Amino acid sequence: MKRKRILIIDNDVAELARAQRVLEGDGYEVFGHTRAYSATEIARQLQPDLILLDVNRRNLTGEKLHAVLRASDETRNIPVVFWSSDGEEALRASAKRFGARGYVVKGSMALLRHCVARVAGGEIPDQALETPTPNGVDGATY
Repeated sequence: MKRKRILIIDNDVAELARAQRVLEGDGYEVFGHTRAYSATEIARQLQPDLILLDVNRRNLTGEKLHAVLRASDETRNIPVVFWSSDGEEALRASAKRFGARGYVVKGSMALLRHCVARVAGGEIPDQALETPTPNGVDGATY
């Protein structure tokens, strides 16, 4: 069975490495990328099952990068989940406004694992199901 591919685009190297390690432990094939301007080419080449996109980026915001991905025939249908340290309300509003498949507030790996599994079609890890979620947030998907 082919492992699901996840592309994480985040300029925070430590947060990217942490998420990559956790998701690889769940059986995903995970690729990390720190530069927004070359991320579209990486997405075209990899054709991941999901892009986890940090919204807070210098120069090219996650929202603008999402629009670029949607404008390309080659990347238009790849699901994108916004991922940020922004407050939940702002992140939820941004994800809905720009048409992302969901959002996850950085900080909880359980929420990240749960949302990625729901969007990418993998199994939701037991640890993600057992961990209480703040404010009822479950790494929302739409």
